[in-house]
Amino acid sequence: MATLVLKLAKIKAQIAVGDLIQHLVIAILLVLGIHLLVIYKSAVIALSDQWWWVKLYLVLTGFFLFSRFFILFFYRDKHDDGHNLERQGQEYPSVSFIIAAKDEGPMIYRSIATCLGSHYPGRMECVAIDDGSSDQTQAEMLRAQATHGEQLVKVISFDRNRGKREAMAEGILASVGEILIFVDSDSFLVPDAARHLVWHFLHNPGLGAVAGNSGVANERRNWLTRMQSARYGTSFNIFKACESVFGLVTCCPGCFSAYRRAAVLPILTAWREQMLWGTRSTFGDDRSLTNFVLRRWEVAYCRRARAITVVPERYRQFFKQQLRWKKSWVREGWEAATFIWRKHPLAAAFFYINLLLPLLGPVVVLYALIGWIVWGVSPLFFVLGVLYLSLLYGLLYFWQSRNIYWWYIAPFTLLYMLVLVWQMPYAILKLKDTSWGTR
Repeated sequence: MATLVLKLAKIKAQIAVGDLIQHLVIAILLVLGIHLLVIYKSAVIALSDQWWWVKLYLVLTGFFLFSRFFILFFYRDKHDDGHNLERQGQEYPSVSFIIAAKDEGPMIYRSIATCLGSHYPGRMECVAIDDGSSDQTQAEMLRAQATHGEQLVKVISFDRNRGKREAMAEGILASVGEILIFVDSDSFLVPDAARHLVWHFLHNPGLGAVAGNSGVANERRNWLTRMQSARYGTSFNIFKACESVFGLVTCCPGCFSAYRRAAVLPILTAWREQMLWGTRSTFGDDRSLTNFVLRRWEVAYCRRARAITVVPERYRQFFKQQLRWKKSWVREGWEAATFIWRKHPLAAAFFYINLLLPLLGPVVVLYALIGWIVWGVSPLFFVLGVLYLSLLYGLLYFWQSRNIYWWYIAPFTLLYMLVLVWQMPYAILKLKDTSWGTR
């Protein structure tokens, strides 16, 4: 027995040493990589004969993207015993999971099951809303209700499709929880996810919403899902984490996020009836709700509150989803621009830079192509520089998660530069189109 204990201790020590070496190697690669990229960017800006607005674009992108590496080190997601209410003889606040679904079939049953299977010490309920489905979605909701009981599962059924925002609003009104956790019908929670989200509300009374950490459930399916897995990883674990440092997360994704009930009810009607150019807003519900809450509350990100969600597996569906997201980003981004200036000045500066850069993206890519055709200047240096930076982001994500698909961020970046960047001007032209796009 003693020999076995010694062997286990030796193996554990070897793993710890190996993990430490891996951390050091990745840290060295990141430091060297960032150093080389700064030198490259500085040389391009100082020595190249570019137009002034191109140099300004390079300065702003460099300032914003490099800043993520440093701000990230100020992000903290501690979950100590300081707010362990069980030890203090108090109760955890009640939680309501709200799931709106349309034509999700058996997937909705699993989603409800993972919510109610949460290791959460307080009262839980799940409000499931069938938004006029034509398949067995309603039957699966009722099956979940029969499994877990009517006190835990409430089912609301629309006789016709009224839109996700209407379904979410009805779910809010039917719920009783102090904390509202929105979950997509194809998203599945890790058992301790709800408890980690609620910890942030207990720790900070000025917090109105918390974005959870969503990964990709079907990441192994094909190249497209692996690229999305890498994109989700960098988006949540780097960009949202940096925004969270200032309490200024600009989008709590609908796949998995929580809101304080007291922050939602006063703005529920305005959010539900939001208009754009005379038409009802039917997309971008998550970013819009975040905007309404962010005006008076802080919004944070919780890395340890994990869930996985199903992403598009075919390019046609993926492109439609990206177009809908871009329309939401443009509309709600400019809406947020009207009040973000009141927030932390550094965070506000980063926000306005990040709002401007994607809008200029198509112009810069077009400039690079024209430079190749007219002046014989190869855009290869521009492309390689962007890919190199994306790999540094991927490496940073790998350092945090050990996700083997981290390097797929490079082909995703290439896909963005060649295809997705051109959706931006089209999205602006289609802002008034209220169709969902992927149904």
